[in-house]
Amino acid sequence: MTQGQRHRNILDYLEQHGELIVEEACKLFDASPATIRRDFNEIVEEGLAEKTWGGIIKKLASGMDTMLPLSYRQEQYTFEKKKIAEKAASFVQDGDVVIIDGGTTTFQMAPFIANKKIRVITNSILIAYQIDKDKKTKQGAEVFLTGGMLYPDSGLLIGPQTNVGIKNYNANIAFLSAGAVDESGPSNSNQMVVETEQAIIAQSDKVVLLADHSKLGKRNMCRVCDWSKIDFLISNKEETTSSILEDLNNHVKVVVV
Repeated sequence: MTQGQRHRNILDYLEQHGELIVEEACKLFDASPATIRRDFNEIVEEGLAEKTWGGIIKKLASGMDTMLPLSYRQEQYTFEKKKIAEKAASFVQDGDVVIIDGGTTTFQMAPFIANKKIRVITNSILIAYQIDKDKKTKQGAEVFLTGGMLYPDSGLLIGPQTNVGIKNYNANIAFLSAGAVDESGPSNSNQMVVETEQAIIAQSDKVVLLADHSKLGKRNMCRVCDWSKIDFLISNKEETTSSILEDLNNHVKVVVV
């Protein structure tokens, strides 16, 4: 197991259990105490956990900046995110005006829509670049960036300027990401991200939420909207979250891939 894989596994464990001590981590990841202590120190230095006596705990939310680094989020459930993104792209028809919210799942839509004759508005520098990169001819998607403040380590544009920019457009369909999804609706950890998502919803005829199984049954600090504002939820099938999807189907049209 590489150091990067071990770090991801440690963070996954913290997400599920909240705390991990050195002795337990040695058993779980077949590593020496010195290696685990070094891993713990690096994870704490990156701001992804907090140190305790003999181990680390999940970082407690404090203020707005609780979003995990993009490099970590991009490597989580990539296969599932691609399947969700492919299904989402099937909702898009030539001639549509589409707004795509920045996120690691919405990012995966790029190759599936790049060559459609559509217009794409996005607050993600990464999505804009990837669509342009994936275009095979000049006849593919036309891309508009919203402008705004660059959120650190995300490629995401947020803030008042972003929201004003979005309000200048009208879209046939929007695709949103979310940090968490439960019976009350989608939520995120950052207020400015949520305000941008609310602006996207207001300017779109139809709204599709993309969320892999790891987001289901969870709630973050900032509520995006209730389910009446969302037309479809696209997620993936996982045994541990199948009952949650069944419950959500009472609130929104759920599409499972």
